[in-house]
Amino acid sequence: MTMEVRLADGNSTTPATLCLIAILSGLWFFVYHWLTFARLLAQPEAATVTSPSAVAIINAVVAAACLIDGALIAWLWPRRHRPEPVPRASIVLAVTHTLAFLAMSILFGAFTSPLTMVAVTALVVGLALLEMRAVLIGFLVSLAAVILYQGLVMLQLLPYAPALVPGTFVNGTPAPWWSSYRDYLFYTSLISGIGLMLWQFNRMDRQRHALEHLSHTDTLTGLANRRYFMERLQAETQRRDRYGRPFAVALCDADHFKRVNDTYGHNAGDEVLREIGRLLADVRRPPDVVARLGGEEFALLLPETDQEGARIVCERLRTQLRAHEFNVDGHRFQVTISIGCVDCARGSGEEGLKQADRLLYEAKAAGRDRVVLGGMP
Repeated sequence: MTMEVRLADGNSTTPATLCLIAILSGLWFFVYHWLTFARLLAQPEAATVTSPSAVAIINAVVAAACLIDGALIAWLWPRRHRPEPVPRASIVLAVTHTLAFLAMSILFGAFTSPLTMVAVTALVVGLALLEMRAVLIGFLVSLAAVILYQGLVMLQLLPYAPALVPGTFVNGTPAPWWSSYRDYLFYTSLISGIGLMLWQFNRMDRQRHALEHLSHTDTLTGLANRRYFMERLQAETQRRDRYGRPFAVALCDADHFKRVNDTYGHNAGDEVLREIGRLLADVRRPPDVVARLGGEEFALLLPETDQEGARIVCERLRTQLRAHEFNVDGHRFQVTISIGCVDCARGSGEEGLKQADRLLYEAKAAGRDRVVLGGMP
């Protein structure tokens, strides 16, 4: 089983990219908001259904947020492929969007408009895309401002929902602009929030699978590691005991590997290990498991394979490696491999692995570059 190390979102979703996504998720809302209320203020009867001064304040706040977002985009765009965190940009973004949403919520009323849902959606966006420190700062700023404003309202020093006037509601029915605006806020926030949560859960699921994959992977060769190999070896032993299906285990060791490191350097040694891993992956069949157990030692688990089938696989690997010429930093050399292979007709998988290790020692003692076959004692 060849395994490749690749973390989901590892290369594409950098901190700057996540920050850009967060900016764009709020920027379209601000632009729509500004255009909607700019058109409302342009109507002659605007003063009968809303407070023009309050709406003008909202649009000024939104325009400022859009300008700050534009400046952040200009700064972040050249850095979108860099892995470095962008804490200052995240904090500026979190505070800017928090204050803008807060201003709209205060002017339209936190309890009479769906802006609270917008704020919750914005919080979800922040938690999903920004650093926790930035989100926390934005939340604390918002909380302090809300407490201050609500206290002033309770003391009757400030009005509640100053953007709304008696003409906003006629006989309990909201004016058309307010009704359509509330519907727009509610449904877009609902759809955006659900969409973002689904995207985040999918991202987390991909990262979980990637971490599971990484925990079973040797990072140098991309093969399975010892832990995964032993898990599969135990599972194959249980399958043999239940259904009587044969399997074989082989241990492979590069000959005179220390000499390669001492002569050509560790870079050449790593290249040899990677190439052995590639050749092992090439000769394996789909159900086979190929692993690097450590150092220059590799292992093969060959399900549904008797001794003759295992011999064919091991000899193919040995001859292919012997014919391969390594070229590292201008140095050309060849490496051979010794293999001990055992037909695990009985006994445990670990006992089979120990027997393969003894057969590998015999191959080394007999002159290396050979395959020694055997069965369980």
